[in-house]
Amino acid sequence: MNTQVNQAGNQATHQFPDYRSWSLEWTAPSAGTGSVTFSLAVMAANGNGNNGGDGWATVSVQSSEDSGSTNNPPVASALTYVPANPTKETGLSISYNYYDEDGDFEQGTSIHWFRDGLRVTQIDDLTDVPNSFISKGQSWRVELTPNDGNEFGDMISLDPITIGNTLPIARTLSISPDSPMDDDDLTLSWEYYDLDGDPENSQQTMIYWFLDGSRVVELDGELTVSSFMIRSGDEWEASVTPSDSSDYGDTAYSGKVVIGSSNTGPSVTAFISTTGNTLTTDSLQLIYTPYDPDGDEIQSTEIRWFRDTVMVAAFNDETIVDPSFTAKGEEWEAHVRVFDGLVWSDWYVTTHVDIVNTPPVVTDISLLPEGKLTTDSDLYVEWEQFDVDGDLEFGSQIRWWVDGEWITEYDGLTTISHSEVDRDEHWSVQVIPGDGEDLGTSMKTNSRAIENANPSILEISLQGSGPDSILGSPDSLSDLLAVTVSEDPDDEPVDLDYLWFRDGFVIPELDGLDRVDQIRLEPSQEWEVIVTATDPWGLSANLSASVIISNIAPQASWSVTPSPPISGSLATFDATSSFDLDGEITSYKWVIDGVEASGSTIDVIMGPGPHSIHLTVVDNLQLEGISVSTIVYDDVQTTASLTASLEGGQVLLSWQGTADEYRIYRSTSPISSVVGLTMFDEQPSWGEAIPQPLQSLDSTEYLEWSETAPIATTLYYAVTSVVDGREVVWIIDGQNHVNVDASSIASSGPEPIDEASDLTTMLISVTMAALGIISLAFAIYDNRRRLR
Repeated sequence: MNTQVNQAGNQATHQFPDYRSWSLEWTAPSAGTGSVTFSLAVMAANGNGNNGGDGWATVSVQSSEDSGSTNNPPVASALTYVPANPTKETGLSISYNYYDEDGDFEQGTSIHWFRDGLRVTQIDDLTDVPNSFISKGQSWRVELTPNDGNEFGDMISLDPITIGNTLPIARTLSISPDSPMDDDDLTLSWEYYDLDGDPENSQQTMIYWFLDGSRVVELDGELTVSSFMIRSGDEWEASVTPSDSSDYGDTAYSGKVVIGSSNTGPSVTAFISTTGNTLTTDSLQLIYTPYDPDGDEIQSTEIRWFRDTVMVAAFNDETIVDPSFTAKGEEWEAHVRVFDGLVWSDWYVTTHVDIVNTPPVVTDISLLPEGKLTTDSDLYVEWEQFDVDGDLEFGSQIRWWVDGEWITEYDGLTTISHSEVDRDEHWSVQVIPGDGEDLGTSMKTNSRAIENANPSILEISLQGSGPDSILGSPDSLSDLLAVTVSEDPDDEPVDLDYLWFRDGFVIPELDGLDRVDQIRLEPSQEWEVIVTATDPWGLSANLSASVIISNIAPQASWSVTPSPPISGSLATFDATSSFDLDGEITSYKWVIDGVEASGSTIDVIMGPGPHSIHLTVVDNLQLEGISVSTIVYDDVQTTASLTASLEGGQVLLSWQGTADEYRIYRSTSPISSVVGLTMFDEQPSWGEAIPQPLQSLDSTEYLEWSETAPIATTLYYAVTSVVDGREVVWIIDGQNHVNVDASSIASSGPEPIDEASDLTTMLISVTMAALGIISLAFAIYDNRRRLR
């Protein structure tokens, strides 16, 4: 604004010297033009009326072309005024369509309104012109430039539109006096209103009078009707069509007035039939009595009903209001007036009535349970109630009657325990319904008799008859008892009958018996009993129970021979003293010092010290019995300080000991055992020799022994002792085995035999198999088991 642009379009000059700010809009050239330089020159003037003391200031700014934007400007279309013919009454606004190719939302759209050619900046960007800015005859124009938040699109505009005239209004028409008589003039009055502020053109305003519905042309334009033109009973009405010199407004009517006479008007009195508090189930009936002093017949009656001071038009002229339309807490009154053909009476207002709570009603009641009532039945009551006010049940009273007598101690109970009920009594229950405000009409059930109840079996316990049977499952060592706990609600004696099943099959021989004899019981059997309880009236109940006959674990027990055992000699551990009370033992499992073996008896060679003995016996049902104990062996009584020497081809052995007999063994390999390799010894590695049982060369009661060296090699000897008839075969390094180098001796003596002969080996094997012996060589110190 305030800018002068030259013809070339490349220079703009401030147009008014007294303005201190100005602006211009510049449109960039087409793409590819390149950079643009903007130059600004500003004059500083001192206001002395000439050029003296004035000066210029300049600045240049270069702007490069922006080629990176990909935004497409939005487009506005279909711009229209709303409405097409606006007035001050309708207001003025615009509508338009917004479109953006990129899908950008509209934001920042510019709207400029122009009134009579001048821009109205106060309403920039508004689509609706405030009514205070609008007056009749104004010319309005609009310009709209859409914006997508990035840039403006092309501006669109509308041609000017003129604000039209608003129609005038004639209001509050009335004819005075309000109740004219036939000697009164009728005068018409009204209020003129024009939103545009235009004055009324009284010359053009049209006034019409109507008599009994017909226009009286002679009175057109008149404000007054002379009393000479009216008569009693006439019905007069007037209309006004106002004019503001531009247009006519809508025609308004005064309403009809009836010309009175010397007639005395009627009167009426009335009341609502249910005065005071009225239930929600009561109808409201208006009873009225009209009166006319002249004896005129009442031509018409008007009745208006008011609920909480608000008129209910649905009941206009009705004398009865149905209770379905009333509700608790409402206040109703009626207004009534009558017409005698000439005048209406005054309105008569009845005394109001209050709609109060309607007590609930019991619609159904039941004494339960259904069917027979017996002494084992809890009695309870259920009922349904209806409340016309929609109130929920609250505070109902419950009364129980026994043999016709009200038992007050049961008041309020919905359930009576069977413990309070006796046979042959007659019970009924009464409910007085409540809704929290009032109690309604009670309802009582028919009396019902209490009959005999079935006996019941509370518990069946299957247990043995032995002293410890209660603590565990029954077994086959004692009788199986069916311990039954029964009850009769009527305290009658109860007869019990028994039916027994073994593994699902009935055992008739046991019918009626409460026990099963021990001789019939075996472990793992399943026994079931069905017990029937019967009272003297023939009523019965039954219950069943079942149990598995438990298997008693075998008892593990053992002994050793000799006792006490001799260290280093063969001892027999015997488990044949183990027993199973209800079966048989099928296997024996030993774990001695961590080494496993099996058999009812085993032969074991063990050294001195404590040894753990773990025996497990298993019965025919795979139940185990276990014995864990420790046995202590004394020190080994064996040959000590054995020495060997070679003298002239003779091998001389000597030793120390206190035994009665000594046995001499010889081998051409180191001696670690004279009984060979047992299953409990470590297996030799691949290629190592397997120890074999040795043959005793000789026995002696002396502490020395000799022989001719049988072969030129190193000879190995072991000397064992016999204690109490048992050979101590324990080999101890440095004590009872020794070697001598006889490789320098050539002998033609007896054939050298390093190991036991086939006969000896066979005899030992046969003996071990026959006796079931497992020889265990348990070493206390590993370095004593083998020769170094």
